[in-house]
Amino acid sequence: MAENVYLHNGINTRDLPIAATGPDTYEMPTLEEVLDELHPLPAYSVKMGLCEDGLPLILDLTDPSSGSFLIAGDHSSTNFNLLYSLFTSAYLVNTPQEVNLHLISPQVEELLEFHKQPAFKIGFDPSRPECEMVVEEMVNLVHERQGTLELQPIHILAVDGLDQLLQSLSPEAKYWFNWLLGNGPEVGLWVIATIESEKTNRLPPGVLDGFPSRILGFIQSQQRARSLSGLSRNRLDDLIPDEQFYVRSVSGSHKIWMVQPEV
Repeated sequence: MAENVYLHNGINTRDLPIAATGPDTYEMPTLEEVLDELHPLPAYSVKMGLCEDGLPLILDLTDPSSGSFLIAGDHSSTNFNLLYSLFTSAYLVNTPQEVNLHLISPQVEELLEFHKQPAFKIGFDPSRPECEMVVEEMVNLVHERQGTLELQPIHILAVDGLDQLLQSLSPEAKYWFNWLLGNGPEVGLWVIATIESEKTNRLPPGVLDGFPSRILGFIQSQQRARSLSGLSRNRLDDLIPDEQFYVRSVSGSHKIWMVQPEV
């Protein structure tokens, strides 16, 4: 079985809190502290979070087997916080020659630390017409790389508010965005998108299926929890809001604690 989402054992196991005790009983390490303990992580890695036994969960960007990732939960702010952590991990671990970052988000203009990073290439609000051009550029990149061995640098297209982006795209651009979900990872283009769980039923047909991997936060509706987890979880309201996520990919499933960058 593919293992591109894997546990990294090069860190001291931490006694993390469990749902019964709550997060206040433990001071969560920052992203930078975790990365310092793991240093050096292999190139083309992204730290996703800490599992319940304290081991970090890592995404290997050189292995496309997990496909595109959808982050979904009841609270858009929590979804964005995890996306922010993943994005920050990507540029702290990798050089601009290894990973390039592109962000579509209503908050993109506020994230000045990203704009200062050499690896950060594109940033737009999802309502802007330039997003059509972003999709076109990504499609051209995938076409150019198909059938070649030139897969560097890896590109991460992060979409904060998938429903907002799709509302602004033309029917043709929506088609090509869906095409990117299935064809991008094979040639080094990863799509990681967020959406509020209650808005997933408004997505066009086929979009959810384009995200074979899910990172799910607190979801009160058991029906949505079962649907988004692929029936692998009957409930997700047992996760600590704003703290825990359930990760499901071809590599297996894990419960993780979100690790935030230093403020």
